[in-house]
Amino acid sequence: MPVAAIVAALTSALIHASWNAVLKGGKNRLNDSAVISVFWIASGLVAIAISPPVPFAVWPYVVASGVAHSLYWAALSKGLAAGEMSHVYTLSRGMAPALIAVGAIFAAQETPSASEALGIVCVCAGVLAVGFSPRAPLIATAWAALTATAIACYSVIDAMGVRASGEAIAFAGWSFVANGVAVLSYAVCRRGPAPLLSVVRADWKRGAAIGVVSALGYAIVLWAQSFAAIAQVSSLRETSVVFGALIAFFFLKERLGPRRWAGAGLVAAGAALIALT
Repeated sequence: MPVAAIVAALTSALIHASWNAVLKGGKNRLNDSAVISVFWIASGLVAIAISPPVPFAVWPYVVASGVAHSLYWAALSKGLAAGEMSHVYTLSRGMAPALIAVGAIFAAQETPSASEALGIVCVCAGVLAVGFSPRAPLIATAWAALTATAIACYSVIDAMGVRASGEAIAFAGWSFVANGVAVLSYAVCRRGPAPLLSVVRADWKRGAAIGVVSALGYAIVLWAQSFAAIAQVSSLRETSVVFGALIAFFFLKERLGPRRWAGAGLVAAGAALIALT
């Protein structure tokens, strides 16, 4: 795997873990997501303004990306309403790399080697070990599985889209706009425009910081996927679980049991297998 792609994926993982740790302090996830989505759209418009136009052939990927992101947020919201975040979010992130690997085989004809496949399995197993709860409601698990499917869909779609465009920044910009519009539309349907407008006004500084940083983190992944294997880059990004565990332990003063440490170690081992292949 190219060194630049490894560095990009790990950097994105650290960014992802960091902004999720900051987001944890929020009172309402949907409100937070709505505020952040405003700045995803703003970041996307800036990226579009400084980039050449994307080819017409890229537009189906942009539309499909928006649909997949809409499915992701809807399924995640339903899952969080049905079960605990530690189960739903972790299960969806843990299942996604394997689904992405399957999708990449069909969409991009990228078949991982034996060691890369083992690394992907280790990453999935490690992520699941960190937060999976066997006693969770079945409906929560079902929504988590659908969320994982949506993650796999938008990951493969965006990777193929950025390759088709030939301009990582340009496609990333349209992806941010599509994602932001999807999330904001969903939030408006759930909360109404007036309450969300008051939330944006009250929390715009925090939303701007998280929105811009998270957009940067995803742009880095898209850039890496423009020249490196989709499944391997996506799997390396799930090392955010390791970074998240370390942030929780050292900065949030959370206790981490043996299972979570073992899971984080398994993710790290899987990442090493992928990176060193």
